[in-house]
Amino acid sequence: MDEPSADEPLLAIEGLKTYFRTDEGVARAVDGVSYSIAPGETLGVVGESGSGKSVTALSVLQLLEMPPGRF
Repeated sequence: MDEPSADEPLLAIEGLKTYFRTDEGVARAVDGVSYSIAPGETLGVVGESGSGKSVTALSVLQLLEMPPGRF
């Protein structure tokens, strides 16, 4: 397996949106998150409880159950 070049990101997310359908309508859990991680970099995600940190991570890893989630 080839090593990624220093110019290429290991992970690039552009405009990630994750919504959940509920009985009350659509809940926008993540709305437009973008970031890029280069080799050797570390990304820390901080925020208040309920701000979407876990849903963002689960969306990136495609581990959300669909439905109700959609990304």
